[in-house]
Formats: sequence, structure tokens, C-alpha cells
Amino acid sequence: MLRSAVCDAGGMLASAGMLEGEPPHAEELLALDWSSITVGRFLAARHHGRPAATEVEVGTTLAVVDEWFPVRNLVTETVSRAGLQAVDALDSWSALVLAEHLKVPLLTASDEVASDIIDIHRPW
Repeated sequence: MLRSAVCDAGGMLASAGMLEGEPPHAEELLALDWSSITVGRFLAARHHGRPAATEVEVGTTLAVVDEWFPVRNLVTETVSRAGLQAVDALDSWSALVLAEHLKVPLLTASDEVASDIIDIHRPW
């Protein structure tokens, strides 16, 4: 079991059982505050905008996070690392930057991010 890990939205969804696959379990899950928006958008689309179902799963997913970090300190580094093509993966890139700063693994469902500094764990 990992002591701590950073999750992007996909890592949170997998950890909460909302995505298929089995991410490594961590004692403490850390996430950027804007990942909650990505989680909400995904779950709202999954439930075709039905508020009641979306609200329950958003609450369940966000509850797996032990500590939230503000994204504003990582904006410049995220954009420079991700490049202009990574619009849909900015959540994953910013989570990667946070994980590298904290020197902890990243839990992600994205195939777009890679690191020579930290381990990346995917649910599949």
C-alpha cells in the first residue's frame, strides 16, 4: 500500500469505484481543487445531467480525497509542460506537476502523462 498519492480526476473516480479497474490503494489521497470540476463534468455527462444521481456520485468521489491543494500555484508549469494540445488533459498534467513537487506517486486514468521523477499508477 502506498503511503500517499496524488490523484487526478480519473484517479479519484477509480479510487471511488466509479471507473473500472483497480488503482493501487493509498493511505492518503491528495488532489488539486480543480479536479473536482472534472469529476463533476464526467459524472454529469454519465448521468445525462440528472442532478440527484450526479450529486450522490460526486459526493462519493470527492470524499476519497484527504487533502485538497489550490491549482493556481501550478498553472504556469502545467501549461508549459502540457502544451497547447492537452486541453482535455490539463487536470492530469497539473496533478502530475503536484505529484512531482511532493515526490509521491500519481494515480491517473490518463495515458497522456509520463514522468521520469515519480511512479505513475493506472487502474488497468
